[in-house]
Amino acid sequence: MIEASKDITLNEMVLRLEEDRSVSIGRSTLDVWLRKRGFTFKKRPHMHWSRSGQTS
Repeated sequence: MIEASKDITLNEMVLRLEEDRSVSIGRSTLDVWLRKRGFTFKKRPHMHWSRSGQTS
């Protein structure tokens, strides 16, 4: 499911599991299960901290 559509949300995964596999699971439970297996999901790229340099 994840490989087929890499931009799928947790809510969409929960719905698809319910429809396709008749599996009822909570969003947070699915999130924990996926994170334990090394999957992480970010909708936006990581933002770098602003650098503050010395001003003279």
